[in-house]
Amino acid sequence: MIFNFILWYPSSKARELVELVKKMGKPPSYVKKWLTFQTGEGKKGIKHYNIIFTEKGHGDDAIVEVSKMFRPFLDHESVEGKFEVLVSARDALKILS
Repeated sequence: MIFNFILWYPSSKARELVELVKKMGKPPSYVKKWLTFQTGEGKKGIKHYNIIFTEKGHGDDAIVEVSKMFRPFLDHESVEGKFEVLVSARDALKILS
C-alpha cells in the first residue's frame, strides 16, 4: 500500500514544528520507503508531503502507526492534515479494465 500524509502549516511555525519531528520516533519495520517533500502553499504557508510505501499486507497496520507518529502535529493548533491512499497508474488501469 502507498499512502500520503499531507500537512499544511504557517511558515512562522516551521522551527517550532521541527522539535516535533525529533520526537516522532522511527517508522515500523514494514514501512519500506518514506519520501518527504515540501513546497510553498501561498498564504497557507508550507505544504508537506509524506509518501509512505508499506510491505504488502501491512497497510492497515502502517496507517495506524504512522497516524500515531503524526498525532503531535495534528494536535498543534496551526497544523492541518490530510490522509490519502494512493493508487499506482498501473493499478488504476486495472480498475478501469
